[in-house]
Amino acid sequence: MSFHTTPLDLRPERLTHTIVRLAAPAVVENLLVMAVFLADTLLIGWLRDDVALAAIGLGSTLMFVANGLFEALAVSGVALVARACGERDWDRAARAGGQALLLAGWVSLATMGLFFAFTPVLFRWMGAEAAVVEQGSRYIRILMTTALLSFPMMVANGTMRGAGDTRTPMWITLVMNVWNVLAAGVLIFGLGPFPALGLAGAGWATASARAIGGMLALAALFSGRTALRFQARALWPPDTDLLLRLIRVALPNLGEAIVSRLGYALFMRMVSGLGTVALAAHQIALRVESLSFMPGWGLSVAAATLAGQALGAGDAELAEGGIRRTLGMALSLMGSIAVAFALLGPWIVRAFGSTAEVLSLAGMAVRIAAAEQPSIAVQMVLAGGLRGSGDTRTPMWVTLVGTVLFRLAVVYLFVEVLDWGLAGVWWGTAVDWAGRAVLIWALFRRGHWKRIRV
Repeated sequence: MSFHTTPLDLRPERLTHTIVRLAAPAVVENLLVMAVFLADTLLIGWLRDDVALAAIGLGSTLMFVANGLFEALAVSGVALVARACGERDWDRAARAGGQALLLAGWVSLATMGLFFAFTPVLFRWMGAEAAVVEQGSRYIRILMTTALLSFPMMVANGTMRGAGDTRTPMWITLVMNVWNVLAAGVLIFGLGPFPALGLAGAGWATASARAIGGMLALAALFSGRTALRFQARALWPPDTDLLLRLIRVALPNLGEAIVSRLGYALFMRMVSGLGTVALAAHQIALRVESLSFMPGWGLSVAAATLAGQALGAGDAELAEGGIRRTLGMALSLMGSIAVAFALLGPWIVRAFGSTAEVLSLAGMAVRIAAAEQPSIAVQMVLAGGLRGSGDTRTPMWVTLVGTVLFRLAVVYLFVEVLDWGLAGVWWGTAVDWAGRAVLIWALFRRGHWKRIRV
């Protein structure tokens, strides 16, 4: 095992440059990750089939739930790798990344089995109509055919980021997207010798793209073309001590992911109850809003890596200063996006080419989403910084409170009691983000995260 990168420049006068260096590739990477499902939604929208659009919407929700497991493992990998890099212990950094990847492989096998067996049950539980259950189940099962490569890819990319390499995951995701767009266009609508497969074509395009991404991530780690270079002994035999530490750091984040994803599934069940048209409109609005997450997510990656490496170097004040400066950048960028959503929402959604009724509701939702942007910036960046320090418990509790007291309770009030329809869904979500932002800011200022040991 070896380490091939220049350590991050953590001098205060170079902090902004370091943040941009870390965040810019991560922003592009996450934009491209979102673009995989965005491309599917755009192309399916032009079929003008509300059932297919609703099916891909609920299917994406189930993938969001599954991805939460591997995001938790990726977070623990980032924390241990970043801390080891800050201490200049390159062998331990590579070993931690390898064991995180091994753990991801085991969890992938279990996830595949569960989704192949229970996908129709999950769709029905979320209130989907029979036609949506049929199409959506087929879509998810296609995606699961390449899960042994696609899910570990998330952990592999996370370990690279923990070492300060955010460029390699970006290039891997770019290749995935080029393939996905080309394959989806051919398989959804039919081109040349290929028949038009509709939603199933979108599934095969995305499954193959994610498999390619997984192979490229593994190749990068084992070939030495990235910050961390793995050898076989990085993965095998299992290192019980490291695995337990990874699990210990991951468990609160896994708890957060489970609460968040189950809460989101319950939330989507309320949206489904509004009918297929509202569900299709909600799906389009979500895809548009997901683009606004890119600056916040990329800067949260920068905050996590900075916090972990600064604490590893024994400089807690530098860690806090880095997180605060990153937050200021996120607020500026996402505030600009809020203005664009408020002014241009109804025009942005026209790119999805659905029916007039669906587009009208989607445009309204995007305008409401403008109110969420500053709160999302605070939540994302501070949660990223806390996780990078090894404090995965605080984001878990914030998510639990937000999901139960804000997201589910307020949306239920607005939708079921006050009968505000889809507008109630989005205003309730705005209240949720605001509540989480206030809570995580208060907990961040207490400073407990500076004393966490990993």
